Formats: sequence, structure tokens, C-alpha cells
Amino acid sequence: MGGLAALAGTSAVLVVLVPSLAGHLRTHGLAAALRAQGAIPSRLSPTAASLAVTAEVAALGVLLLGLGLRRTDLTRGALATAALIFALYAAYAAYVTRKAGARRVPCGCGGDPSAPMSMWVAARAAGLAVLALGGALASPPALGGETLAGAVAGAALGVLLWILPRAMDVPERSMG
Repeated sequence: MGGLAALAGTSAVLVVLVPSLAGHLRTHGLAAALRAQGAIPSRLSPTAASLAVTAEVAALGVLLLGLGLRRTDLTRGALATAALIFALYAAYAAYVTRKAGARRVPCGCGGDPSAPMSMWVAARAAGLAVLALGGALASPPALGGETLAGAVAGAALGVLLWILPRAMDVPERSMG
């Protein structure tokens, strides 16, 4: 069972970090989202955005390196780092959501300026933190049928968590 947790965590982190980073690098909108959220001084928004993206790039880079070299220590370290990043973001998202109240502010998630910050963003980040931590703590399985099942399960969870905030931002009147 531990092998499935390792694979699911690894796959979920990959499925989320790759498009997230691509969006951040394509749009450079995270600093603007941080300014709109008002949780940190505006003058620090570009620096905070750069640090957040750099942390994600580092975690993803070490994760890919660990997988490519089949180095469990690097993979586990990258997943532990990703778990910390996601846990911090979950706490930050919950704080910003409470602070904003009824006012809609962008989350800056994956470079999408229209995605609003919400408790669903916090829930997604918390779920990803749990998956990444499970991957960091579990031993990867030997290659076999369990490998494919764990990778597919993790990828599916990653996709579901990626779309969760946007899916839950549907106004009730449009649901029929």
C-alpha cells in the first residue's frame, strides 16, 4: 500500500506543478494577484511571486531529477518540499479567503487571473500537501502492475484537484 501512496503523490504533484508553472511563466500574473489579495505589502508582491515560483521550479526540478536518476532520496526530498509548499499555500489561501470575505480576489493559481481565491483553493492545496507527504514518506514499489495503477490514480487525483476550485465556482443559477 505504501508504494501506491508514493506513486500517487508523485503523479499528483507532477500533474499539478507542470501546468501551474507553465501558466505562471506564460502570464507572470502572480504578483498582480498577490497585490489584489492584500495580504502582503504591494511593494513585496513581485518578490513574493518570484520566490513562490522559484520554490515550485526547484521542487519540480529535483523531483524530475530524482525520478530520472532513480534516486529515492531526491524524490522523497522533492515531495517533502512540495508538501511544505502546498501546506503553506493552503494556510495562505484560507487566510486570504477569510480576509476577503464576500469580495472576490484572484488566486493567481497557475497563471489564471480569472480564478478566484476560495476555500476550494485551500482545500486543493491541502489535498496536494497530503498526497505529496504520502509520497515522501512511502517507499516506491518495484516496477509492476502496481506501478501503473498508482501512477494513474495519482494523475487522476491531481487532475481532479487541479480543476476543483474552478468547478466549484459555478453560480447556483447556472446549475439548472
